[in-house]
Amino acid sequence: MSKHGVTEFLALFADVGTTFFDIESDLLIVLDGQGGIERVNPAFERTLDRIESEVLRVPIIQLIDANDWAKFIRGFTEIHPEAVRMLRKGNGDVLVRLVACRFKGGRGFIVLRKVMG
Repeated sequence: MSKHGVTEFLALFADVGTTFFDIESDLLIVLDGQGGIERVNPAFERTLDRIESEVLRVPIIQLIDANDWAKFIRGFTEIHPEAVRMLRKGNGDVLVRLVACRFKGGRGFIVLRKVMG
């Protein structure tokens, strides 16, 4: 793993009681090598009304509105990606924008920010 790899990213949060991962208001998602969700933070759970155990190993693309898949994938290469709709558990959707991502050997993490309005 590189100096800034996924394992190291998670290790930053392992030794602290209340961590950045827990209190961050952006949606933090750790992905496995197949694009499935490995871990999410509480902001993800609150925003999408889904607890972590419900989305474990679910491919991230399944939580993106099908009409926005192309925009979501394109967002990994754009400087200012377009907002995409993520599906809430109950009803409706939530607009989010990709603000950061890092992938190494298929694993990675994504940071999404809720778009107001």
